[in-house]
Amino acid sequence: MFYFGEIAAIVLCWLFYCEYHWKIERQVVRTCRRKYIEERCKTIADRLFYTPVCVKARLGTAYYINMFSVIILAVFTVFHLSLGWLEPLENPIRVITTILVILLGANAAVNSTASTETICADNDIFSKKTIRLLQVLSFGADFFLILVYLYFAWAFVG
Repeated sequence: MFYFGEIAAIVLCWLFYCEYHWKIERQVVRTCRRKYIEERCKTIADRLFYTPVCVKARLGTAYYINMFSVIILAVFTVFHLSLGWLEPLENPIRVITTILVILLGANAAVNSTASTETICADNDIFSKKTIRLLQVLSFGADFFLILVYLYFAWAFVG
């Protein structure tokens, strides 16, 4: 049960990371033309980290946070999938997952308002009241997911 619960938490971490990646993507698209990005970013790694355009897009520390997050999540996912079923590793895995859920979740909650505005603009939703409601729902959903993980990982299972 613990193994599959933590896999669900890792999937949650990847979803929270996607929110951060969308923030970076919006920043890159805002400062660089799409044609410029397509010409420079040919590989998957270039599309994931935006290395060829990071200086022009003024990513700064966001570039390194993005790269660090992907590396940590990938290594931890492989580690958990291969050794997560071992009982002595349950508490270290739970601690690492908790740290990742809190850090990535807090970042996702903060970035959720901007991504909601972008989604609303793309779908021709211009009512300030509707946009504000969707922003609150998005922030609340991210915060709720963090609290649910903390409850099930520490209070319910622990």
